[in-house]
Amino acid sequence: MAILKIVTYGDPVLRKPAEPVLKVSAKIQKLAADMFDTMYANNGVGLAAPQVGVSKRIFVLDCSTDEEPLPQMVFINPRIVRRRGACVSREGCLSFPEVFTEVKRYAEVTVRYMDLKGKTRDLTVPDGSLLCRAIQHELDHLDGVLFVDHVIDRSTTENLLEQHNLPPIEPD
Repeated sequence: MAILKIVTYGDPVLRKPAEPVLKVSAKIQKLAADMFDTMYANNGVGLAAPQVGVSKRIFVLDCSTDEEPLPQMVFINPRIVRRRGACVSREGCLSFPEVFTEVKRYAEVTVRYMDLKGKTRDLTVPDGSLLCRAIQHELDHLDGVLFVDHVIDRSTTENLLEQHNLPPIEPD
């Protein structure tokens, strides 16, 4: 397929709520395939359409590890329908090259979404797993929310952003 350009923090598309996908068309299926290619080429585990400049409610994940093999996953028009608990973990983002910081997320979520065949599915992901955190991270992208909005230590994160020539965290 194709490797797309990843937009970096500061690009307005990252703060804009994405538009719903109205139909799972061949164009959306190609976008998902290109997003996987782009994600793998950049050593990521997830990628949301706004990160490649497309304001659509779709993201892709591959959170497979040696200990827990998982399939590739595509989430279209996702929304969290249940959340519980809290966990703190270190996160990065392909739109924030080389920036990693501690972030607070829900420990368990249930997400409702459409798959690439247009079928509505529910998925409950417990235990603050990588998959659970990645779903929340990528779904935030679709709402114009970024991982730096959930940081534990704002001051340290501001310093990291400055070191990597990225804009400061927006006050709101």
